[in-house]
Amino acid sequence: MESHAELAGDLLALYGRIRRTLLTGKADQVTASQTAALGRLLRHGESTVADLARAEGVRPQSMGATVQALVDLGLVERRPDPVDGRRALVRATDAGSRAREDSWTTRTQVLADRLAGLSETDRQTVAQAVAILTPLTDA
Repeated sequence: MESHAELAGDLLALYGRIRRTLLTGKADQVTASQTAALGRLLRHGESTVADLARAEGVRPQSMGATVQALVDLGLVERRPDPVDGRRALVRATDAGSRAREDSWTTRTQVLADRLAGLSETDRQTVAQAVAILTPLTDA
């Protein structure tokens, strides 16, 4: 039986391979960090750049560049904070929402096509694994 550390390493390696598989079919110009920021805005609503940076575990300067790239692409917009005029709030645009949905659909289809190549028993095993692994991220 593998140690916890070996199993963790195997999971990280698999995550990387899945991520690379999904990035190879990527048709848009949005980077992974931009996708993460946009997704967070769509899930949690508008935010400051500093709060986005904290949530994503990056420096505010890095998130500022990420947000500016998203603004340039028309996927997010800034507006003055009505409570504190020194700050700006960032929110996803309708175009950002559509782009995220299109990206999600494309990536889902890539995985669905790969899963279709598995036997029914293997697909059931994958479903069980997902159910077991999901709580690992609920910390």
